[in-house]
Amino acid sequence: MVLQRSPAIHSRLHQLDSLLRPFPGRGNLMLRCLIACTLVMIISLTLQIPFLALSLIAVFYVTQKNIVLSRLTGTLFILGTTLAVGLSILTLKLTWEYSLLRLMMAGGLFFGCLYLMRATKYGVVFFLSGLVIFYTQTFADMTDNADSVVRLILWLWVAINYAIILTLVINQLFLPLEPVVQLKGALQAQLSEIIGRTEQFIRGETLPEPLSAASIQDKVLMLQQMLAFSVMRNKRYREDEAWHLARISTVSGLYQMVQQLPDCPDETDLSLAKDLVERCKAFAASVAEDRMFSVNETDIPAETKSGTLMRMLESVTAFSHYQHVPLESASESKESARRNGLVMNQAWCTFAFKTLLSTFICYLIYIASDWQGIHTIMLSCIIVAQSSLGSTAQRGLLRVIGAVFGSLAALLMVILVMPHIQSVVGLLAMSLPVIGLGAWIYAGSEKISYAGIQMMFTFALALLESFGPTFELVEIRDRIIGILLGVLIATCIHLWLWPEREGKLFWSNVSDLINALAQRVKTHAEGTGTEIVLRRSLAGCQGIAARVAMEPGWSSDDRQSENNILAAQQVLSHLSEIIYQFEHLRAEHGDNDFVPERQLAAELLQSCAVLAASGEPTGATASTTGIKQRRLQPLFYEIGQLNLSLRNRQVVTGII
Repeated sequence: MVLQRSPAIHSRLHQLDSLLRPFPGRGNLMLRCLIACTLVMIISLTLQIPFLALSLIAVFYVTQKNIVLSRLTGTLFILGTTLAVGLSILTLKLTWEYSLLRLMMAGGLFFGCLYLMRATKYGVVFFLSGLVIFYTQTFADMTDNADSVVRLILWLWVAINYAIILTLVINQLFLPLEPVVQLKGALQAQLSEIIGRTEQFIRGETLPEPLSAASIQDKVLMLQQMLAFSVMRNKRYREDEAWHLARISTVSGLYQMVQQLPDCPDETDLSLAKDLVERCKAFAASVAEDRMFSVNETDIPAETKSGTLMRMLESVTAFSHYQHVPLESASESKESARRNGLVMNQAWCTFAFKTLLSTFICYLIYIASDWQGIHTIMLSCIIVAQSSLGSTAQRGLLRVIGAVFGSLAALLMVILVMPHIQSVVGLLAMSLPVIGLGAWIYAGSEKISYAGIQMMFTFALALLESFGPTFELVEIRDRIIGILLGVLIATCIHLWLWPEREGKLFWSNVSDLINALAQRVKTHAEGTGTEIVLRRSLAGCQGIAARVAMEPGWSSDDRQSENNILAAQQVLSHLSEIIYQFEHLRAEHGDNDFVPERQLAAELLQSCAVLAASGEPTGATASTTGIKQRRLQPLFYEIGQLNLSLRNRQVVTGII
């Protein structure tokens, strides 16, 4: 048994290590969080501003990867908290003497906020509004003095918004990360790797192992995401979005092709490589100065040789001819879709109802037990409520993990450190390491980022809510009990009442991706950023698959869940390899070299798309018997394996 478990444990430890590993920008984000949290703690403790834990969590949420996201998030948070405080005071003013009416009105407003959270583009505004509306109802249960309740609500608004404004100032003044600068840096870094690998090739040195398809996909999507932020930030980038997309598409194509340089170069290869290095250096200089790029075509070698190096030269030359073409605005169609989204949607209504029901159940437990310390039970129901069952389970798991580690850190600090603290400096020295660890986790992958926020928040709730040293271990116990009960109740409600599973959506998206890939393989016309679109769709499917794997019993039969998830992972793995192999063939041999085989591959992919969408068997099979050329066999092998994985899915789900 030990031998069987050790590989799984080793794999999980390796995955955890990769999630906690430093990468460019992670330390910067953590440092900005620490600076803002330090100032917020000093100000709140000095001026005795309550709700320090909420101030700190506002700092975390507003501190984003770049200044564009930070400003957008901060603005939405200010709007959300202002709207929520206004609605809360209005509710209490109209229903102060009638508790049942107060809860009914608060519940109606809460339901509306939850629905608009799913229906509108800026759902975070209504998420915050709903959160504050229901949380402030507990203030009315603590005292009969209406003035005290209103003061608490207004202090809540002050605590959150002053922290947001201070965080925005820090993000603007200290270590600001402009998305345009990030994009330039990432492009230059990839071009530097291309130049370095090509120079090693020229010198005859042993080249490093080629990157995997997943690593290349991550780098392609990183550039596309940075471009999206740059477009939001910079007017010139917005006007020339198509040209910038062509630039990152060119760099991504070069980055993929340079992984497959020939093993035994001849004189022509070395000549092409030297020309490529010069053009890439000129390309990198144009990226640094953000200007148009041009090459002298008279320097192109006279030899007409197909291969990776020639294709790389052609790619650089083709981009030098690309003209600035303004991208057509799709704002009208987006606004039309958004207006249509405001129409009553059954899924969004059931989501709002389930979240309202679980929150009311937790509120009844909180009131009936007269247990003030577990007020986090209601917050948990609201926070873990997500658009799908898998997302809800994932958020709940991260909340529990973060709360456990935060509570453990608070317990150790109360026992070992708190008796020796005599000033604010000691309090900062005790708190900042835990906050820094939470910020480091938050700055990482989305798979674990919420655990960092929850770890910090639980620690702050236990130790930093009072304006002096605290030695109460009961507070720590109450917080963790409230979080565990809230997550359990919310998960059960979302599981038993109209669960929103993403299994059908996953296979529908996979079918669309395979159809788009078939069209890419079949046609000779290449649109700007076509490969980026494919990889973005693949990343979206991988995200859904990760959430689906968290759903309890996501298939029609619980016994088939494990096999169904395995089939989904195999399908995505084969799709990633197909994209990689096809782009490699195009890079090495061009578009017109294997036209009949492209048509066959497209037909086989279309039959796979039918299998993914409906699960119905088709007559087409992915046979490779007619493929004699060795260079084409890896592509058709992956298509055959994709077809086989889809048919295995039919078997495990009972379709066949």
